[in-house]
Formats: sequence, structure tokens, C-alpha cells
Amino acid sequence: MKKVFLNKDEHSTTLYYPASDLSNWDDLRFPLTGQRLTVSAGRLDYNFTELTVDFSATARYPNEPVCMVAQMPHAKRFGSAVSPHLHWIQTSEDVPNWLMAYRWYNNGAAVPSTFTLAAASYEAFTYTSGDMMQITEFPMIKPPSQENVSSILDIRLYNDSGNASTLFDDAAAVIGEAKEFDLHYEIDSVGSGTEYVK
Repeated sequence: MKKVFLNKDEHSTTLYYPASDLSNWDDLRFPLTGQRLTVSAGRLDYNFTELTVDFSATARYPNEPVCMVAQMPHAKRFGSAVSPHLHWIQTSEDVPNWLMAYRWYNNGAAVPSTFTLAAASYEAFTYTSGDMMQITEFPMIKPPSQENVSSILDIRLYNDSGNASTLFDDAAAVIGEAKEFDLHYEIDSVGSGTEYVK
């Protein structure tokens, strides 16, 4: 059992893990099959057999996103980056042009008017044959300065099949069967000592 210590200040009483344990990680999950999809017919569809959202080989950036909103857990270590990745079914050696757009901001701050684009950086497993569960990693995302409790990260996920973003080597007419998007994030406490302050 891990020991915890009490940190007291004028705002809150928060239970933190010992300083030597700051590299504890957890998942913040976004199952895609619960999303409501509003797109051009045939470019994003539910696959009720595999329980995926299928991005067609002609899915377009910026026209067909799957959108997610992350409210950061109170246990998240302020100032630490998150590691976004996608779980999907790979059916051939070809890989979709997985693209993410994001903006991250604090409660009480102005909502950014623009999103930052990030192309998938690599696949975790080497494809062998058949239908294989794959994980595609995106670059780490840094939080806003002076991060506060429950900061908001807006995410759009695309299959940029035509390379409209110009962030890939080429166009890739590949179907993407997406299962779940999630963020690995670092935790340093049990939560926050008060409802809005850590």
C-alpha cells in the first residue's frame, strides 16, 4: 500500500502521493461507439459487428471529425503533458492518415479560437496478418500555463485520407476501424481537497 501525505494550505487539504511516486499514470477514455455522428453519408459509419466507428477510405479533413471533450481529472498532476493514442483494428499493412486537432484551456480563461493539428507519430505493433488490434500514438500535448482543476481539452479525430493537412507523406485511401481514443495522464494525488481548488 502506498503512503500518502497531507498537504495543507489556505485553500485546500489535498492528499498527495509521495514525491517519489509522481510517475503514476491512468487512462482517460473516450469509447467511440457512443458518439453521435453527423457526417456525409458513408464517410463515417458505425460498424455494429466490430463495435467500431469506421472512417472510410475517402474520409476528409476537416469535414468528417469525431469530436471529444476531456475534462481533466482532479488527480492529474498540474503542468504535466498527456499522451493521446487511438485503439483501432488494422486489417492490412496500410495505415490511415490518423490526424488529431486539439485545444486545451483553463476554466475562467478565454476559449482559444484555433486548434492545433497533430499527425499520428507511430504504431505500437508491427502488422502481421488478419485483423489486429493496433495502438497509434500521437505527440504528447502540453497543458495551458497555470493549469487549474478540471481544465478542458477539446479533441477532433480525423482520417485525413487525401492529406489535406499536408502533415503526412502522401494520401492514404485506407479504411480506419476506430475502437477507442484515450489519454494517458500523470497523477499526483487522490483528488482535490476542495471542489475547485487543489
